[in-house]
Amino acid sequence: MDELQAELLAAFAEELAEHMAGIRAALADADAGRSVDLREFSRRAHSLKGAARAVELPESEAAAHEAEALILAIERGERALDAGAIAELRRLADAIEDGASPDTPNAPQEAEPERRVAVSGHRVENLGRSLHVLATQVAEQGMVADRLSALSEDLAALSPLLSGAEDSEAARRLRQAMNELDRIRGLHGRLRDALDRSSAELERDGERLLLQPVATLFDGYERSVRDLAAAEGKIARLRTNETDGEADRRVLNALRDPLLHVLRNAVRHGIETPERRRSAGKDDAGTITIDTRIDRGRLLITIRDDGAGLDDHAIVTRARAVGLIPADAPSPRGPALHALLFEQGLSTAERLDEVAGRGIGLSVVAEVSRRLHGSASIAPGSGGGTVLTIAVPVALTRRTLLLVEVGDMVCALPADAVRQVLRIDPAALSPSGGETMLPVDGEPLPVSRLGDALGMAQADAGATLRAVVLEAEGVRRVLVVDALSDVRALLVGDAAAIAADLPLVLGTVLLNGEVVLVLDPVQLVRDRAAGRIATAFTAPTPETRTRTILVVDDSITTRTLERSILEAQGYRVLVEVDGLAGLERLRSGLDAIDLVVADVEMPRMDGFALLAAIRNDPALKTLPVIMMTSRNSPDDIERGLSLGADAYVTKQDFDQGKLIGVVQQLI
Repeated sequence: MDELQAELLAAFAEELAEHMAGIRAALADADAGRSVDLREFSRRAHSLKGAARAVELPESEAAAHEAEALILAIERGERALDAGAIAELRRLADAIEDGASPDTPNAPQEAEPERRVAVSGHRVENLGRSLHVLATQVAEQGMVADRLSALSEDLAALSPLLSGAEDSEAARRLRQAMNELDRIRGLHGRLRDALDRSSAELERDGERLLLQPVATLFDGYERSVRDLAAAEGKIARLRTNETDGEADRRVLNALRDPLLHVLRNAVRHGIETPERRRSAGKDDAGTITIDTRIDRGRLLITIRDDGAGLDDHAIVTRARAVGLIPADAPSPRGPALHALLFEQGLSTAERLDEVAGRGIGLSVVAEVSRRLHGSASIAPGSGGGTVLTIAVPVALTRRTLLLVEVGDMVCALPADAVRQVLRIDPAALSPSGGETMLPVDGEPLPVSRLGDALGMAQADAGATLRAVVLEAEGVRRVLVVDALSDVRALLVGDAAAIAADLPLVLGTVLLNGEVVLVLDPVQLVRDRAAGRIATAFTAPTPETRTRTILVVDDSITTRTLERSILEAQGYRVLVEVDGLAGLERLRSGLDAIDLVVADVEMPRMDGFALLAAIRNDPALKTLPVIMMTSRNSPDDIERGLSLGADAYVTKQDFDQGKLIGVVQQLI
């Protein structure tokens, strides 16, 4: 057995284990009298049938085909899911496994053991997760730096208490402590930088272990296409224009079964018989071409055939028959119509057999693409035939996400689905057909609250609404959120780790020790989801908007105190650790900030430089700024006021009432 065949069989072994676990669980539920999802049962049998065919395990393929046919009979009411049917399904499940066991190894055999070592893919994945946790823990060293800075400031605040006793033992020890603290801060900074570099390199090395050539994805398919075509009385050939790149082995393994479904559909629905092709002026043999390329971290797979193309009339007829298009609704056209081909239960096949007719094939393609945080689309070819495109990330390790706030919840949206970030004047909204609409780039788009989709209460936003324009599968929708928090590249995990069925959830990320849900753009923009979230949108009045204050201070003690005081008065408070971070937050436009409270003495950019930058920025120059300092220096106060500070508060005479009074005067 060559190395390639061993890898294919190893991939099949993993898929077999996954699907058989689901089938065995369903049989156990049926035995116990619990409800069974027959569609899911049927999908697993269908997937195993195609996978077994791809690796040439005819006994497993035949048993899976029989199991699928029996489940279909039960779904149609032709058979009952009784003891006899359960026993028959159990026998067929055993046959599927028996047909695979003689040839399926637990792991691929390496041809060059002295140079290469076979490592379980799951162990490599576990290593990747461990390295990501390490990187997160290293990043949290920033909290240690904050605490060291706070301690340094607290020690500095003790100096005025020892005025007149500079030569005392207490003063000497205080100076020693401050010098030692400075050395510790420097050492910690150097160690943190070194750990950052090392953990990043370790994480990159772990990710590389998961890569394998994209070319391995198509091995064995050429024969499958020929055999499928021959069984249909057709002639077909497969051409692959392969990329030289690499992709995550988990991505490639997940795509094997969907790709086989696409090829089966191309042979059955696309490629014509030699007689029909001759009458249309074509060669007797049909051609299916697969093109792959890697672009900006995404693997793009395009499958083209030179067959008869999409039959829009047949799609509409079948979609109405299965209820995907209401009887009284007009027929969709173009992409909206062709997207129905990815719905489970829709098939335009004229007969039902082992190749087609159950409406499962393309739904598997859509589901797997979505699970991989990607997409699938189908369209007529420019020169005839059909073009199906699958776009998925090259790796499942990190993904760029936009973090948003809805009520008390932080959730994430894939950044590649966010087309715009908006500040909306409620006066620009208008009702239309039961929805609220907003013109964006000359096109009216429906507006919804994200909180409605999640079943959560959402805060009133006031005179300005924060929103994102989300696009998926060619459909755009405006979603109103409470706040836009951050853009981060994070490791996205499987949503199944926390729940079995969350249709709006694409996955999860770990952020500051908390699980954050990554929402699925496809589900959020679809009409069925829109019907759930597009209730009449009433913009809040300006008087109800919560004012937002940005506190910029490198002392964790000071900013925590200020935050608690201001939040107790009903203000929304954001914090940044130095002037440069504060300026970046202001210029990002992610938040409608009404006032800034800034410390004077900070690393990277002090409060005076921050104030000058604000006053020199046309978009920020009218923003009220309160300066805070631990030094009651007339020169500092005069300098701050000359730069345009609206108020000056010294920490020596700081009290809660004074800060609140100044804030209330300015906003």
